Amino acid sequence: MIDIKDINVLEKYLAEKGLISNGSDHTITYCKGGVSGTVVYVDRVGKTPMIIKQALAQLKTKETWLCDPNRMGIEYDSNRIYHELMPENAPEVYFYDEENYIYGREAVPDDCQMWKADLMSGLLDFQVAEKSIRTLVTVHNRCAGDEAVRERFGDKEVFYNLRINPYIEFTVNKYPEWNEDARKVISLLMDSGISLVHGDYSPKNIMVTKGRGISVLDYEVAHYGHPAFDLAFFSNHFILKSIRFPEIRDAYLSMLEYMVGIYMREMTFMDRSEMENATLSVLRFLLIARIDGKSPVEYLVGDDEKQQKARNIVKIMFAENISDWKSLFSVLRAN
Repeated sequence: MIDIKDINVLEKYLAEKGLISNGSDHTITYCKGGVSGTVVYVDRVGKTPMIIKQALAQLKTKETWLCDPNRMGIEYDSNRIYHELMPENAPEVYFYDEENYIYGREAVPDDCQMWKADLMSGLLDFQVAEKSIRTLVTVHNRCAGDEAVRERFGDKEVFYNLRINPYIEFTVNKYPEWNEDARKVISLLMDSGISLVHGDYSPKNIMVTKGRGISVLDYEVAHYGHPAFDLAFFSNHFILKSIRFPEIRDAYLSMLEYMVGIYMREMTFMDRSEMENATLSVLRFLLIARIDGKSPVEYLVGDDEKQQKARNIVKIMFAENISDWKSLFSVLRAN
């Protein structure tokens, strides 16, 4: 297997595929951040820029974290579905090389910015929020009950390795009193087959264009499972930011409340109260995982007071068995 971390190897590979020449018709930039693989931006003269990704078997984390690199094939196919269903909100895909675990897609425009950066700076754009949540609920609705999608994404090994194990199993070892609840949530997520689940739907993976359009990225954890995971994973990021920036806490929570309202009104694939309960059951584990799991959220690391605040919210969610959004928002605003 080739390794595209070597720029000479990458250039030869792309040239052999006819995607670049051996001349000066391109520039290559290695992207920073992320733990799951190598990501490269390829700017081509007179052509659409590309993103090239290659998966790693051992993720770039302090703790041992292994995952099947063939998840790039999952990313390719799930990105394709998002583009087909919401072409204005997802990039076009170009190829997948199964032998080398390399996937190529259209790059987002140069004027894009990660939505996470906007949110961290205090820019809360409800237009972007609406597009993001409507993209998610549309894909969940349209893929629910689709047998072809179920067959392609039925394998949950990658989801288990990248989400269940590091976010729930690893974390609950530190909280044995929640073991029984953890088993129920793991069963819910691993045994359900309701719709296509993105698996990494967060502001980090939503790019915002200068015209305030969006582009959803990073589909390698996609699987056919329970959509409660996506809604919980997405919501968790706004809760964490409300803890990080208490001075605008209510603004983050109001944006989340707005998005959750849209999602719950527009979802059609299952009973709403059942979805609400499932989402909050998952959410409490994801929240504690970003404090005490394998991948703690970077902007709370070292801030003991705010980390403890997150822990206290999770403890209230368990103690009071919070199972509806109204009760959760009351807890979040009171603590």
